Amino acid sequence: MELPGEHPQNRFQRLLSREALQKHFVYKILLGVVLVVAIILMFPHPETIQYDFNVGTVWTDNDLISPFSFPVFKDLQQYEKEKEDALRSVDPVFERIDSIPHSAETRLHDVIQALQSATGLRTRMQKTRKSDDSLAYFQIARAVPFSLTDAEWDVLAKESASRRQFFGSLRETMADNLDEVYRSGVMDQSKSKLGRPELAMRKGSVEEVSSTGKVYDWTEASVLLTGRLDRFFGGVNAGTLNAKIVGSVLAPDLIFDRAATSASAEAALENVPRTVGYVLENERVIGKNERITPDVKLKLESYLKAKAERGSPFNESKHAIGIFLQVIVILALFAMYLFLFRKRIFADNSRLAMIALLIIMETVCAYLSVQWGVSEPAQYLIFVPAASMLFTIMFDSRVGFYATVTIAWLVAGIHGNDYTIALTSLVAGALSAYTVRDLRKRTQIFQSMIFIFIGYAVPMVAFSLEQFDGFRTVAMMLTFAAVNAIISPVLTYGLLIFFERVFHVTTDLTLEELADVNHPLLQELSEKAPGTFHHSQTIGSLAEAAAESIGANSILARVGGYYHDIGKMFKPEYFVENQVGAPSRHNRLRPRMSALIIQSHVKEGIDLARQYGLPESVVAFIPQHHGTTRISYFYDKALKQAAKRPQKENIKEEDFLYPGPKPQTRETAIVMLADSVEASTRSLKEMTVQRLDQSIDNMIKHRFIEGQLDECELTLRDLTHIKEAFLKILIGIHHQRITYPEPEPMPALMESPPPEALEPSMSESPAVSGEQPSAEPPSVEQRTEETSVVSPNDTVPPKNESSSPPGEVPPPT
Repeated sequence: MELPGEHPQNRFQRLLSREALQKHFVYKILLGVVLVVAIILMFPHPETIQYDFNVGTVWTDNDLISPFSFPVFKDLQQYEKEKEDALRSVDPVFERIDSIPHSAETRLHDVIQALQSATGLRTRMQKTRKSDDSLAYFQIARAVPFSLTDAEWDVLAKESASRRQFFGSLRETMADNLDEVYRSGVMDQSKSKLGRPELAMRKGSVEEVSSTGKVYDWTEASVLLTGRLDRFFGGVNAGTLNAKIVGSVLAPDLIFDRAATSASAEAALENVPRTVGYVLENERVIGKNERITPDVKLKLESYLKAKAERGSPFNESKHAIGIFLQVIVILALFAMYLFLFRKRIFADNSRLAMIALLIIMETVCAYLSVQWGVSEPAQYLIFVPAASMLFTIMFDSRVGFYATVTIAWLVAGIHGNDYTIALTSLVAGALSAYTVRDLRKRTQIFQSMIFIFIGYAVPMVAFSLEQFDGFRTVAMMLTFAAVNAIISPVLTYGLLIFFERVFHVTTDLTLEELADVNHPLLQELSEKAPGTFHHSQTIGSLAEAAAESIGANSILARVGGYYHDIGKMFKPEYFVENQVGAPSRHNRLRPRMSALIIQSHVKEGIDLARQYGLPESVVAFIPQHHGTTRISYFYDKALKQAAKRPQKENIKEEDFLYPGPKPQTRETAIVMLADSVEASTRSLKEMTVQRLDQSIDNMIKHRFIEGQLDECELTLRDLTHIKEAFLKILIGIHHQRITYPEPEPMPALMESPPPEALEPSMSESPAVSGEQPSAEPPSVEQRTEETSVVSPNDTVPPKNESSSPPGEVPPPT
């Protein structure tokens, strides 16, 4: 929405923002214009120029007298060759930026200063082992624009201890070498890609042509400076430290001026003449029985081209208006359907761009089948079923059907309003969309082949019987239909991967693959953090059931539950579900450090998810399932420790909050609630239906009162259904078990048996008598008591906090 009195520049910047690109109506109009123009260009032109003369043949018609004057154009191949020669004569233009060397010197000073400070703090940290020194070191180390290994830090520490003014000497050495490199110049283009022996360097209005051998490209300069630093270290193996220092400081000062180079190239191209002569009005172009030479052929081609350009502008205008109206009507129906019944798709410009791209691909395929110019029925090689399946998989079956209707009519229009191709494409596309309506495996795509063939074959046979076509014609059409039926699923499979990667589309197929427990990321989680893995599996089951109850995307909710805590695999021993009989490591840490570790699993989880290429819709579960909740256990602990100290310490609550954001979708909100509910019910001592129901109700109310659900679309009715779904699943998990009798004590394995026990009778053998030794499993009360201990990573609000419902045990992090 435009603000009253807004500056035009601010309005333009807001129009270029990512959110505007995704939602703004201006881009929808622009996308529609591009789509309409692209399709109109595919429609056949009313006139087609045919060249039926060749060099060496004889002109058998009467003398050709030109009724108008026209230029004689060069042969196209010769003209293109002359243009290439002109372009090769243009030197690339580079602009020298004098401020770059000064900036590099400033960056060098900052980098060396940060390395010196961090090295000193790291050495002190290793000696004192204090957490304050550790925090100070990590804060200073962040100022270093690159990461160093322990071995590289050790090299810096050793050199600085053994050489006086080591960092000062390092700065001077690097500065001298930088000055030497910048005196020659550093290009921002690789010499191998430049492909030119010379270049033009401009500084203001002065231009100097220089050999590329006298300047450096970035790689050459980097190798040179790294070698100089290696000599400075005197043979000490510094690893990649020197290359990292050079890479953070060195920047090109010769910037390729694309606009100036293009202007020089355009000027060179303008100097290449397009014509080789001129024919005047009433001049003879060629006489009867004359042989056609290359020069005469150029005149004939130029004459026919000029004649076509002099056609009636009124007739061409009518033809263009008719095509425009036809395309607008067909596309408007599809746009109205999306606007009225698929508002989320219509609101998302990236999804509209994907739809437009698919439609353009199909119209290009139709255009190529027309331009093929063969007698075979090439119109049946237009892969409409591929587009139908893609629309259905990426959106839904209704969108797939309406898109099929739209594409079928556009294809028919490009083929001269052919009703036959419209109906056959529509039937085949509709059947292919039906076959992938409930797709769960990618291999199911290939099951559509037989349906596509039937969809083409039935209308083909029907029209052939009406038109009395012969057997050979029908067989040829069925052959093309069979080829289409084979290629369309293969094309769908390949394009589906393309659209998923380029447009970040998360289909149910992708989610089903991610839900497989054999996924490498889940396997790694189960090995490094088995407790977190089983916790995530439970959250996935709870979220899936809750999402189904309110009509949300259940498979997305399940996958989000599986991956929401993957960041815990980096430090699994700091989370209670992975602590088996061992004392908590948080006992040795300050509350603020413990909170940092707990908070870090969110950022580490996001980085890991993107490293494995998880879709952004799944990555969103990692930060949003915590929202902006507080790590209350360590916050309370910090307050208590501060109260006991004689000098009061200022404890900031924001240091113990998760960064958020709050859940933005129904699915992420469901996973947040599932995570909270699972933790609260796990800590119940008496596991009854009433207590489960009360615990779930309290936790959902608590998250609602906190405002964590303010930014998603959950309604109060949805929360009721979610609560009921959680209750059903948790009752199944925490069902009561019978109590087995205590087993009789077994004799010690190392004790010698009495002599009479060495030969037991068959009647006394438990295996024969049917007596089975049994061990009593822990009861429900015992199991819940073992898991009810509040852990350091639980988000527990203080008991005196008014926002906490009575009797509530908040969830773990």
